[in-house]
Amino acid sequence: MQTPVEQLPPAPATKTNVLSIVSLIVGIVGLLGVCVAIFIPVAGPICDGLLAIAALVTGFLGMSQTGKTGEKGKGMAIAGLVMGILALLSACLLGIGTAILGPQIGNIFSQITSGLTNSGY
Repeated sequence: MQTPVEQLPPAPATKTNVLSIVSLIVGIVGLLGVCVAIFIPVAGPICDGLLAIAALVTGFLGMSQTGKTGEKGKGMAIAGLVMGILALLSACLLGIGTAILGPQIGNIFSQITSGLTNSGY
């Protein structure tokens, strides 16, 4: 005689923390925003800084929640934090560079454009 085999219920799927995912995505966009921020003098570093702060906040919250709830995503939160820190540092450097070099670059562009208009272009 065979005894019936009991089947165990499927293991509950552990979900990934949403804030960790958001931190990773915003951190990536913040780092990519550095490339764009170079060409947009004032608004670029400001937007990049805001993205970096969002990555930092969601990264810290995501790490906290993964520790409390046992969800996955701690690595993503850490990666988002690191990218947020790098984006924030680059936004600060771009902002400082814009403040220091902005007037000189403006003078160079005005000299170039005045030279082009005087030459007939």
